[in-house]
Amino acid sequence: MSARISSGRFLSDKQLDAIVANSLLPLAIALFATALLHMQELQLTSWGEYFSALLRLAIELSPVFLCKFFSVNNSGIKKLAWWLAGFVLLPVSVILAAGAFTGFGYQLLSTYQTWLMLLMIELAALINYALAQKRVKGIKFKASLDNVLLIIILALSLAWALLLASHHDPLNNQPIPLVLDVKRIVSYPLALLSYWLQTVILYTCLYVIYLVNHHLLVKRILSQYGVYAYLTLTGLLLLVCYPLLAQIALWLPMNDVVHPLNASGNQNPFDFWNIYIATLVVGISLPVIMAFQLQKDHRKLAELQQEKLQTELKWLQQQINPHFLFNTLNNLYALCLSKSPRAPDAILQLANLLRFVVYKGSCDRVSLSEEIAYLHDYLALQKLRVENKCHFEIHLPDEAETGALMISPLLLVMFLENAFKHGIEPSAEKSRLQVSLTVQTRRLVFSCQNTIPQSSQSHDHRPGMAQGENDFQGIGLKNVQRRLALMYPEAHQLAVSTQAQETGKTYSVELSLVLEAKVYDAGGAPGKPVMSRQVTEKS
Repeated sequence: MSARISSGRFLSDKQLDAIVANSLLPLAIALFATALLHMQELQLTSWGEYFSALLRLAIELSPVFLCKFFSVNNSGIKKLAWWLAGFVLLPVSVILAAGAFTGFGYQLLSTYQTWLMLLMIELAALINYALAQKRVKGIKFKASLDNVLLIIILALSLAWALLLASHHDPLNNQPIPLVLDVKRIVSYPLALLSYWLQTVILYTCLYVIYLVNHHLLVKRILSQYGVYAYLTLTGLLLLVCYPLLAQIALWLPMNDVVHPLNASGNQNPFDFWNIYIATLVVGISLPVIMAFQLQKDHRKLAELQQEKLQTELKWLQQQINPHFLFNTLNNLYALCLSKSPRAPDAILQLANLLRFVVYKGSCDRVSLSEEIAYLHDYLALQKLRVENKCHFEIHLPDEAETGALMISPLLLVMFLENAFKHGIEPSAEKSRLQVSLTVQTRRLVFSCQNTIPQSSQSHDHRPGMAQGENDFQGIGLKNVQRRLALMYPEAHQLAVSTQAQETGKTYSVELSLVLEAKVYDAGGAPGKPVMSRQVTEKS
């Protein structure tokens, strides 16, 4: 507890993820808002009455929460059926029952406003899901604050239009009752359209203030010239524009009344109450704009970090590739000098190596069978050079044992290269190389052991470490460790050790990986690899 408080983290990331991902939590907005409206309408001041209202509303709305819960935890037709039951059938049934039975309606704390809030919350959730998927019915949609506010304006304008169209001459008969008359709305569709267009224009006046604040005052003035310039220019803009925008609102036909639909409630465009709503738009939109900008910057930073990691990984792979080429060319050169009859096979194996490096070396993943085939060709070329002074013990699985497992290319051969470069080639004595690879389910265990030359054991370049060890601890192992950290974070174990034996020291490398498996869709086409489970890293 104290550690969390001292670090400023009262909730873990896992707990925060659970809270944010809880689809029932937004519905609680309607519950608390209805309870507070109930307290306001009846002028109640007791906390007991407030908690009593919350309890009654929780019981009344529990069927909605249950339907939402079952909808989230099902799929297909069941998911849709539960959603329709909770947000269509249930609200319609309650509203019809409240209208038919007066006593039933008086017993309920939830009103049509409650159900409208629930529907608006669900609509917002659907819009958020569509924006997250970045497409609505297959059409790509830019998830920006401007687009979200535009959708909200259209929805609010429609809500106002429905309310105004439900009453005869509503602005001359204020206050307007919060009642929707579906029969009247259907009977006068042109009135609904007229009110909708006018309310859209009314909200557009405020939307213009937001756009200027967002794209000029915040993005350019505040970010480049500071707070003082932003405040002075914002104040000047509000003072200049508010009477003009108020006049546009008064020119609307529905506002040709004594008490128009504006902030001042009169026909005076210069009334200072008209600047109140404009100032409110600027004051509310500023933190929202800053929050969206912060989220956008955070996303860009994450993308840049990912690009940096990918670039670093490609650099590491390209750094390894020339070493493969030079080693194998040297091997082939030695065979040609000795006019060995095995040179044609060596050339073919070299071609296989180069083909793999050129076409597969830059891939994120290749099949494990291809990687093992590369190891076979590499070991075959090396055997041609050192088989007279090295005893090989190779145990590599066949293709049937590897299945559809995927691995990062040119990862395992680095251990073999270092075994030959620092253990076998400089040795004047008989050397030994043991290579084994086993696969169980999706776990790969690779082991490489080679003897360290006696001459190298007599010069220690680092206390407690022979030259062979010291060389291997250089850039080669660092590259492998970095690649493992990038490609298999927390999904690998790498152990490097030196063992003293009667015949000398043996250098051992053991790597354990939890690999990915390529999956296939219904048509037999390869799909995305299944990510491996994470294990503790030790390297």
